[in-house]
Amino acid sequence: MSNLSAFVKLDFMTFKPYFTAKNMLTYIVLAVFVAIMSKNIGSAIGIGLMLATLNIGYPFALGEKCNIDALYATLGADRKTVVKGRYIFALLFNGCAVVFVTVFSLIALTLTGFFGGFEGVLSETLGAALAIGALFLIIQSIQIPMFFKFGYTKARFFIILPFFLFFAVVAFFVMNAQGSGMPEGVNAFVLYFVSNGLVLVAAIIAFLAAVILVSYKLSLAFYNKREF
Repeated sequence: MSNLSAFVKLDFMTFKPYFTAKNMLTYIVLAVFVAIMSKNIGSAIGIGLMLATLNIGYPFALGEKCNIDALYATLGADRKTVVKGRYIFALLFNGCAVVFVTVFSLIALTLTGFFGGFEGVLSETLGAALAIGALFLIIQSIQIPMFFKFGYTKARFFIILPFFLFFAVVAFFVMNAQGSGMPEGVNAFVLYFVSNGLVLVAAIIAFLAAVILVSYKLSLAFYNKREF
């Protein structure tokens, strides 16, 4: 457990140089702007998760540049610890990014008078955060195994590809909703889950747990086959 904690701390330390004042200010301005324009904190959470998704590959990049993976192998480091550490780092980084942008967005919405009270924000945010969080966690679950299989340089394409898939899915639903409508089976499926909130939440959590587990197993299998 101590080795795992040390590895996660090491990943955060390797990412620390990217936390420049310029980058932090850019993230704050972007999140606040989106929150004010949409008048919804859920959109700011989406910005935080998007930034996390774009940045979780930096430990892989630094590891490849400095050949740190070869050092791990030389020192006899357990590869399972490396994979677990990267997933824990990614989850913690997501949480930090969401908290970071949410705090500043709430302050901005309060100062501009768009804050609708705790109950209103809570009801609007929970659903949006769950949906957006699920989408970005799926994207990250696709990216991380590719980093472990190919390395950061060869897998950079997979940083962008999931976003295209995401926007393609969103565009499909938007176009069908505005056109002839979604197929009856899809409509019935969506209406059932919308009308059963607890079932929806439980289903999403179970699905995400399964996706992350499969992603972890793939990452471990890929990383075990790599030679350094």
